[in-house]
Amino acid sequence: MFTRRAPIAGLLPVLGLLIAALALAGCVGGNITAEETVTQSFQTGAAPRIVVETFNGEIEVSAGSSGAVEVVAVKRGAGFSRAEAEDDLQNVEVSMTQSGDTIRIVARRTDGAFAIGNSGASIRLSVPASASLELTSSNGGLTSSSVSGDVRMDTSNGRIEVRDGAGRIDVETSNGAIDIEAAGAVVDAGTSNGRITFSGSLAEGSQTFRTSNGAIEITLPADARFRIDASTSNGRVSSDFAVAGEADDESLHGVVGENPAVSINASSSNGNIRIQKGR
Repeated sequence: MFTRRAPIAGLLPVLGLLIAALALAGCVGGNITAEETVTQSFQTGAAPRIVVETFNGEIEVSAGSSGAVEVVAVKRGAGFSRAEAEDDLQNVEVSMTQSGDTIRIVARRTDGAFAIGNSGASIRLSVPASASLELTSSNGGLTSSSVSGDVRMDTSNGRIEVRDGAGRIDVETSNGAIDIEAAGAVVDAGTSNGRITFSGSLAEGSQTFRTSNGAIEITLPADARFRIDASTSNGRVSSDFAVAGEADDESLHGVVGENPAVSINASSSNGNIRIQKGR
């Protein structure tokens, strides 16, 4: 016996109903894009708080002049024709406000539609090196470079990178890799699907690295002292450091050095975990 497939023609009404439902739900599609660039400058103190929220777009932050924040926002409208994309661009708003030493940049759709396709906004900033960052995107990569203040990043779908960081680093993505280079950092890093790498030194306190599906690689100075609790459900755990404690192929629990003030918790559901010495 076999199951007879429905003819393609029979599926057309169903597809039509689906498209209509998406339209009623306020979805925005199309692969034609219209863009508009918006810029603004702010005068701040040496360590401002920078809050950025966007949708369907990346956020890139780098250290620049002391006492100044420079913002470049690229808005995108989407449509099935150039005219539709230009019209849709008017529904993408980027607001930039300052209250004391807090700069807030928010990108949103003014029509309340759920954006799919190319509609969205990408934000690029130059900030004082001591700034603190709070970055959120519903779909896009997040990058911080040479910013030493506390960093908090959250994206639903995209890679997260922190270069030359310090202080508290709290980052999470639902689908993407996390790559951190920092000195004297306190780290809480998590991804549902992606690799996590850390290179540098850790400050006193509890450090967390977790992924549901990916490897974890932590590189520390050769003289680092720390407590380690690492486990994976499907992979191997290894360490270049001599660990006093308990170990098997899938877990490692113990201490490196005397009286460590750093505690590392690393977990993966599917991937290797490696703790290695830096050069």
